[in-house]
Amino acid sequence: RKVKRDKSIESRNLANNSNLLRQVLPLKVIEALRHGRKVEPERYDQVTIFFSDIVGFTEISGCLEPQSVMHMLDRLYTKFDIKCSEYRLFKVETIGDA
Repeated sequence: RKVKRDKSIESRNLANNSNLLRQVLPLKVIEALRHGRKVEPERYDQVTIFFSDIVGFTEISGCLEPQSVMHMLDRLYTKFDIKCSEYRLFKVETIGDA
């Protein structure tokens, strides 16, 4: 019984890891890594890099209930994700607070 439970946990962890990888790496990079292949750098003639910041986020989040902050972030990133899908953009997220 313990072996079945361990395999179930292992299976869920693998699924979670796969989901996380899909969020931060292009599929062809994930596939290359899974098959032990070297990931070669790619060259693009044109790229755009977009950095964004929620100005005053620390102050805003300090004045709101946690649920309100989560709702605000969810609305913002849902709209952003829709635009990324619409324009076939690759999104890399980082979180930091100066």
